[in-house]
Amino acid sequence: MRIRAALSAGLIAAMVCSACGGSPSTPTPAPPPIVIGPTVLGIAPATGPTAGGTEVTISGVNFAAGATVTIGGTSATNVRVVSGTSILAVTAAHAAGTAEVTVTVPGGASTLPSAFTFVTQLPPTITGIAPASGSTAGGTTVTITGTNFAAGATVTIGGAAATDVAVVSSTSLRAVTPARSVGPADVVVTVAGQTATLARGFTYAAPGPNLPPVITALKIQSVQPNAPSSFADLNEEVPVSATVTDAETPVSQLAYEWSATLGTFTGTGASVRWRAPASASTPVTVTLTLKVTEAVSGTPGTQSSSKIATLSLHNSLKEISDMSYQFLVDFSQQVPPVQVVQNFYTGCPGRNDELSDVTNNQKNFRITSYEVASTFPVNVSFSSNCPFRNKSGDGCAQVPVKWHSTCLSSDPLICTKGLTYTTTGTDQTTAVYRQDRWWLCDSDFNGTASSPYLPGFIR
Repeated sequence: MRIRAALSAGLIAAMVCSACGGSPSTPTPAPPPIVIGPTVLGIAPATGPTAGGTEVTISGVNFAAGATVTIGGTSATNVRVVSGTSILAVTAAHAAGTAEVTVTVPGGASTLPSAFTFVTQLPPTITGIAPASGSTAGGTTVTITGTNFAAGATVTIGGAAATDVAVVSSTSLRAVTPARSVGPADVVVTVAGQTATLARGFTYAAPGPNLPPVITALKIQSVQPNAPSSFADLNEEVPVSATVTDAETPVSQLAYEWSATLGTFTGTGASVRWRAPASASTPVTVTLTLKVTEAVSGTPGTQSSSKIATLSLHNSLKEISDMSYQFLVDFSQQVPPVQVVQNFYTGCPGRNDELSDVTNNQKNFRITSYEVASTFPVNVSFSSNCPFRNKSGDGCAQVPVKWHSTCLSSDPLICTKGLTYTTTGTDQTTAVYRQDRWWLCDSDFNGTASSPYLPGFIR
């Protein structure tokens, strides 16, 4: 019974295996991972001195973290994988000639033959230095001109190392002089172990008196399009900047103190923002003051300079509105014509036109009653145009008006003598900003009705 059972079990297992098509006791191995190696496509720059020190950018594909670089079989330094297609590295010293570039990443490597050329560094030369003199305290920024300057160049002046050396090009570099005693000093530039000397090229002089900072200009400029300088409206924030120089101290290390007779400042340094008050009696002149302080040795320990600038603060909409309303009330009350146009700018042709119109109107009509709206649309847009008759200006007002007037003229082309007329419409006043104030420039009446018909009441 047991034998038969065992045989039966084996037979069933064999049948199961036969149905499966293979032996279940043998697992299928996983395929090996696919590794795609890097490919080097290029290098820039493609030349550099045999002394090394050239930073290069290697381009390609499949770069990865941990990559190494060799150029001519010598390991590059400061290798940085920027992305999968870019690597930065610095060449090591190598004999003159072409060299292959190899990038190695885990799982593979790629070589670009004859991709980089090491060239023998020609010795530098010095043709000049500017300025050629400076303080014994050092700190003078100089520009040295010559030939064959290269990355890694160093500079000494009078045997002491200059600081902040920056190679601008193969013919120019900048440096900051070290401190030294009074007298001439040799200027030495070293590139890849080779030197050039400009004998007695720089002269150290005892420093003169420490002069205070100089504030050459203060600029106040509204952000309104085409607005004039030194102008602001109520509650407007205006950029303010100063031009400051100092012979001894960098301007960034000076202390700036801003103040104003009205408004507040935000920001620090030579460029700040001034916020106009939300309300004030305008127009008004606001004085801005800047005090610049320099720290100096000795007593009292500081020295300073101050400068003031003024701006004209306005409530432009109200000022244009007030002038427009007063002009039309004066016109309606038929006060002397010169008084009617008192707020017109003499530089506007519209002033003389309006003076003539007012004079003729008073000759031909007696205004018995009138209505001038006290509130009406006003807008400010510098160097723009008002809609009616396309009059140019910096602001516009549209004032609804109504007049009852009796004809005084005997000319039927103007009116019928003794007849009373009712005229309604909108008077457009055009404003300009001149000489730190608002003025009227033109008045154009856009009549909508006249009863009876009136050909010549107002232009």
